[in-house]
This record gives sequence, C-alpha cells and structure tokens, in this order.
Amino acid sequence: MTRSQFQENIGWINSWLLVLLAFFLPLSTSVASVSALLFLAGWLCEGDFRKKYTEITGNPMARVVLVYIAALFLGLLWNDAIGASASGIQKQWKMLLMPFFLTAVRPEQRWRVLWAFIAGMGVMMLCTYLAWMGFIQHAGVPSGQLTKKSFHVVYNPMLAITIYLLIYQLVWGKLQGWVRLALTLLTGLMVINMFMTEGRTGQLVFFVLVGVLLFQYLQTTPWKAVLALLLAPPLIFFASYHLSHKFQERVDLAKNEVQIYKHNPKTSVGQRLFFWEHSWQIFKESPVLGVGTGGFEPAYAERNNRLSPHMPVTDNPHNQYVLAAVQLGLLGLGTLLALFMTQLWLAWKSTDDWGKLRLAFPIFFLVVMWTESYLLIHETGILFSLFCAVLYKQAPSTGAVVSAQAKQDEPAALPG
Repeated sequence: MTRSQFQENIGWINSWLLVLLAFFLPLSTSVASVSALLFLAGWLCEGDFRKKYTEITGNPMARVVLVYIAALFLGLLWNDAIGASASGIQKQWKMLLMPFFLTAVRPEQRWRVLWAFIAGMGVMMLCTYLAWMGFIQHAGVPSGQLTKKSFHVVYNPMLAITIYLLIYQLVWGKLQGWVRLALTLLTGLMVINMFMTEGRTGQLVFFVLVGVLLFQYLQTTPWKAVLALLLAPPLIFFASYHLSHKFQERVDLAKNEVQIYKHNPKTSVGQRLFFWEHSWQIFKESPVLGVGTGGFEPAYAERNNRLSPHMPVTDNPHNQYVLAAVQLGLLGLGTLLALFMTQLWLAWKSTDDWGKLRLAFPIFFLVVMWTESYLLIHETGILFSLFCAVLYKQAPSTGAVVSAQAKQDEPAALPG
C-alpha cells in the first residue's frame, strides 16, 4: 500500500468516525469521547499536516476559534491559581476539536453527519417515551422525569435544533413518499416530546427557531417574514402553555421562583439570578481582562464566603456570557461574540440553501447560552465544534463556503 493510499484510507475512516460521533453524541458521553479520541489518533496517523494547516488557517471560522482558544491561554497569565487555570482550559477542550474536525469533513458527507445526529436524538426521544409509558425508569430521578438526572439541560436544546433540521428538510428538501411521511411523523413526535420533558431552555429556543424558520420561508416577502418572526414565538408559547400541563407547570414554577427570589434565592431560577448578581460585581472589579482563565470559581468562592456564606458556591454561573466576562473581561466577551458574529457573517455571504442552516445555528447558541455555559458541557461543546466543521467548511479552490460541491451533497438527499 502506498503512502497516498494509506492517507486516503485513514481519511475515509476519520470521516466515518465523525458520523459515529454524531450518532452517539446524545446517547453516550463515553462512546462519544472514545470516538473523538480515535478520530484524533487517526488524524495524527494520516499526516499531510501542511495541507491541514493551510485549510485551518484559511478558514474564517477556524481562525476565530483559534483566537478564542488563544485568549483562554492568554488568560492564564493573570490567574495565579495554577490548578484553577488548568481546570479552566480543560473544561473547554471540546472547542479545540473544531479545527481537527474541519480538515476531516468531506463535503459529500455533511448531511450524513447531520442525519446521524438526528438518528441519535430519535433513539434518545424513544427512551423518553418508554419512560413516560413506564417501561423504563432512569436511576436516581423521580418517576415523572423522563430523562436521566439533569440530562434535560442538554436534551431539550438538542431536540430543538433537531426539530429545526427536520422541518428544514421537509420544507426545502426533496423528500418523497414514505421517507417524507416518516420524517413528518418523527417531527410531530419530537414537537410533542419537547413539551413532555422539562428543559425550559430547549423550549425557549424552540420558539425562537420556529420564528427563524418562518422568517426564512417568507423572506421573499420581507414584511411577512418580519411579522412571522415577531408573532410566531409568542403565539406558539401561548398555545403550548394552554395545551401542555408539564410546560405550564414549568413556566409557572419559573415565574414563582423569580417572584420569591429576594426572600428565597435557593431555587433553580433564584440561584441563577444570585450567581449573575455576584458575578456582575466581580466583573466590575476587573472589566477589561477579568480574573483570568479558570479564575471564576476561586473569585466567586471568595466573594460568596465573605458576603453570603449561607448560599452554595459554584464553578459555573450558568450563563456563557457571564462566565466569559468574569474570566477574561471585555476581551473574553469580545472573543466569545466573535465566534457567532463570524458565523452570521458567513451565513450572510452564503449563496446556497446551506445558508439557512448557517444562520439558525449561531442563533441557537446565542439564545441557549443565556441560561447555561453550553460550550463547557460535553454534549453541546462537541456539538458546537462538529456542526461548525460541517456547516462552515470551505471549498479548497475558491476559499468560499462550500457551495459548488453541494451538488454532490444536496440538502434534500438522505445519506447513501
């Protein structure tokens, strides 16, 4: 076997490892991690580093991810707690995967990766229905909870982006016959499931993504598109509130927790508000460069122990913007926002149907990051890196976001 044949075989295996990773991402953190490690080993064995370096440095999305990572490493300089600094880097290792994924994604396999993720979410959704019917019971959770432990924190947001992908296919794809019928049924089951489970963040971003879908569908008539974007989310929220007892219960609980926050901050919403309030005071003390990478936990613990020892300490303010601002000040907040502004810019430049996905993806993250530091969490951190590689890969010859090669990978086509 020649060296070029060996590299081609390894590259082919790596591209399918990304498909495997996408499938197991919602199902098993262990299998997803092993898939990622096998991918990295294959990436190193494949070689051809000059070509990979050229692609990474020539890709706008990869460059801004590297700037974000560089800012994290730069923040080590003004955090004296070595252990905390190392922890701050370790928690965001998922971001480091994006440039590696980028060089392995093949244009003709982009939808295979997305379909694999949809399939994995379908299996996960089936588990929630089985739990609802009483056939399975997740360990350590009340009988009425349909997901394992706190998995609803990531399950519902990932369910929202999955529903968007399915509706995108149903509207703009070329699906026919039983495939179209099956995906319509799957979409309906997922929408119902969204309001059977407990993730309020996922429900919130679902409303937003439905508005985005309607805007994209009606964008040839601007006034209708804007009207749909403004009216659809609140109308769907109103209908969901009156049709879903679980959703109504969660909304009323959140409303009550906000109302009693000053008297009892030891609630799910109350603790978030409390974390943000303390974090804002820490940010004001170091607004430009922050307390350093990994410095949030010791800085917050010191302030909490001094002013509110009755409240629990935390290593995460449950808000990606707040975390970035406290750790690296305006520098961190700027580099974080640059990730998503670059994605929106690339979506604006797109001339093919993939531009719709490139627009929805950053909107998805910009919404969910208000209630959790989703770039730190295993599933959503890898989701960010993987989807970035799939959506923002460029055509080698032109430097434009892949569109000419999209004829080999029509968004409508099911993977072969």
